[in-house]
Amino acid sequence: MAQPGRISRARRWWRTTPPLIRHFSIGLLVLGALLAGMGLWLDHTNWWEGHSFLVNLVSSLTSLCFGVPTALLILSHLGNAQTDARQARRARGFARAEVHEFQTALIRIFNVPSAAALASEARHLLIDLHHLRQLTDADGTAAAEWLRGFHALLDLPPGPSRGYRQPTSWAALAADRWQWGQVARWHVRVETQWRVLNDEVRPRAAEYGLPWLSKTSAAATEQAIRQLLSGSGRNPWHAQEPSSPQDAVAAMGHFLNDVRVLCAAADKLAVRYPPPAPPTAP
Repeated sequence: MAQPGRISRARRWWRTTPPLIRHFSIGLLVLGALLAGMGLWLDHTNWWEGHSFLVNLVSSLTSLCFGVPTALLILSHLGNAQTDARQARRARGFARAEVHEFQTALIRIFNVPSAAALASEARHLLIDLHHLRQLTDADGTAAAEWLRGFHALLDLPPGPSRGYRQPTSWAALAADRWQWGQVARWHVRVETQWRVLNDEVRPRAAEYGLPWLSKTSAAATEQAIRQLLSGSGRNPWHAQEPSSPQDAVAAMGHFLNDVRVLCAAADKLAVRYPPPAPPTAP
């Protein structure tokens, strides 16, 4: 069983050799075989007597015909291996930079230090949101309290005017065009950065055998990206008319769940491609 495998590897190794080197090597090997055969025949007929210089010349040329192809083939594959290693390092560096950008994009409008912290905060908010959903009045004092906690998680610039107040009801949240503008810009950046990861980084990682998300995680992340803030049913800032507080609660739940899935993907990728360590002070 091992011999077919070795033959297959040898064929693959030969096919990956540049055509010019293959053709040149074959020509030299054929010439070397002819010179060797001629030398053996002339040696058998004792023709070399008195032709010592010619003996040395032919033997040197024969050795050259066998030695040069060997050196060319070995050096060619060593050069290819070094090139592949350099390209793999570049692909890993590219992945590391873009994964870091994805994490930065995710937490841009949130008052958290990392995607893992954002996932944790989103999980706590989802638990409280589940309790809020059980209430008869999902847009009363409990909703205002929950929204205050949610806005404490947001890290947005100062409001558009001095009189601006953060929304304390689901209807006010849906009517807040300024806050939606901030969230919409965040959404565009997150989606764009994921497209860079999925369409540019992932193929290069696969080409050089670098790690990536599992198929399940990648599919879940792609679904979360497509669903994030898509339509009024998943966007608490764009409530469908007519809309009830329960609909707004459900939309906020979808939003936070999608954020959690994206944070999980960012954390998994960060483990595979950690950001470069900051330079230490001398």
